[in-house]
Amino acid sequence: MDAKTARDTIIKPKLIATFGANLAGMLLIKAINAGMSGSSETDKLRLGVESICSDPKVIALWGAAQAAKQKDEWCRLV
Repeated sequence: MDAKTARDTIIKPKLIATFGANLAGMLLIKAINAGMSGSSETDKLRLGVESICSDPKVIALWGAAQAAKQKDEWCRLV
């Protein structure tokens, strides 16, 4: 699975369900921009996921432990 497919089919629905469409959209734009500097699909996904899971709003809602757990899970998608 490439980074875009993982983002669209797994990450995006989870973010929308948790944060709503507006915040999820902002987090995904931030993730896409962060992933652009990656040289491989794995790097692109990792950079995007790190961007999402380090966001203060994500940490405030999920907590640091849950954000780290979700980051690990999503980074294994590619």
